[in-house]
Amino acid sequence: MSTELTQRQRELLEEMGLPADYDKLTDTQKNAVTSIEAMLSYLESKYQEEFCYLSYAEAGTLEKEHLEAYPASGTPSDVVTVYRTYEDGEYHYEDDYGNIGVRPLYESRVREFAVQSFPESGIKVFSDIRNLGQGTDGQSVTEENVLQTASAVTYIFISESVCTEAQLRDFTEECAQWMESQCQGVAAQICLRLTDAAQWELIDATGYEDKLRADIFTAEAECAISASGKVTVY
Repeated sequence: MSTELTQRQRELLEEMGLPADYDKLTDTQKNAVTSIEAMLSYLESKYQEEFCYLSYAEAGTLEKEHLEAYPASGTPSDVVTVYRTYEDGEYHYEDDYGNIGVRPLYESRVREFAVQSFPESGIKVFSDIRNLGQGTDGQSVTEENVLQTASAVTYIFISESVCTEAQLRDFTEECAQWMESQCQGVAAQICLRLTDAAQWELIDATGYEDKLRADIFTAEAECAISASGKVTVY
């Protein structure tokens, strides 16, 4: 007996390039589309807004089952991750929706620091908020305290038109000093990428992660600070 797919499931299958015919799907594909719909429904019920599917991963040895989506009112860079576990006969969900509002605050503070060394027209700053400090939620984070409450990995793409390799080395040391004084109590990382000027123009919030694998960087450097305050440059 064939199982009737919901309209949402049909749309998801089309996005994934799979047949919208239940009988033509493998068991893994059937489970995936059912799980994706359930996790999207969880988000939409909790936050009372529509979400768009980005990616899905089933539970594995080293990771939980999770879904990536973004609010229909936002952009694909506003990634929300939903984790799902099965315990005591029922599913349990958790998500990082609160991080969406934190990201622009974090990027603003990093950009404010970077423009002291380079013109704003030659830098692009993108942060990935990993988690918030214990006892902190997105509503209590402000531009003033974001560096002390949010753990993040931030990429600063600097155009060759405004920076040399020697200047990047100097800026790396400045980054380390800035993180030591500003990012206290949470882990953080800043990744610097001196970028071909033409390629720099093409980098944006929705596709910068794809650019990380491209051969477009003249020089790279990274600074990190641990929650205990230890700074590392590499």
